[in-house]
Amino acid sequence: MRSPVLTIAVLIALACPAPAEAPNLTSDQTSETGSAARLILAQRSYEVALSSGDPVILISAISMARKVTLRAPTAWTKTTDGDPAPGAPEGRIAATDPAGPEAIAIARGLAGDDPKLQDLVYDLDAQLPHGRWPTAVNATATLDPDQTDIWTLVLAGEVAAEIGLIGDGDTALGLAISDESGAVVCALPAARAAALCRITPARNGFFTVKVHNPGLVRNTYRLVGN
Repeated sequence: MRSPVLTIAVLIALACPAPAEAPNLTSDQTSETGSAARLILAQRSYEVALSSGDPVILISAISMARKVTLRAPTAWTKTTDGDPAPGAPEGRIAATDPAGPEAIAIARGLAGDDPKLQDLVYDLDAQLPHGRWPTAVNATATLDPDQTDIWTLVLAGEVAAEIGLIGDGDTALGLAISDESGAVVCALPAARAAALCRITPARNGFFTVKVHNPGLVRNTYRLVGN
């Protein structure tokens, strides 16, 4: 004969929902600054330099950006949610890159007749031989107004991961990352400034990175990872 206590216990277990799986994150989220974080810092410094006209900050930003080697993603996939807007206003073609030739030209102009600053700019532009630099994954995409790009990628457990977003500055962009269960592990409000999420998964798993354009202008952005 089945015990009444056992029967009640079974009924309670069936009635109660299973506990939700914890987000795929370790309890210790501290880590050293990686290659993607360096690119975000370089971008933020670059924007500060342009707004203030400070050649020293600009040279520092260019140096940081040029000391990261970029490579195309090999295991990232992307889908887009939302209809294209063929008549959407065009913004800038792409985000201004601190490692690009335009940045060097601006630095040269801001350096003026200062020989020390001109030498620093020359050294940056000379592309002198260097040792091994950290590598970052870099993908470029375009979002129409009210569209969301959904990137799927695999992150390794117990390895610090950085995902950075650099928009072209014409509209604010939102950034959110979820694990395989749908739990949000990082969410940043829409902003024009470069954004960075730093997480350390507890185990290997698939993660979803969503980039949303809530503005009225087409936006070209870069998604970078370490």
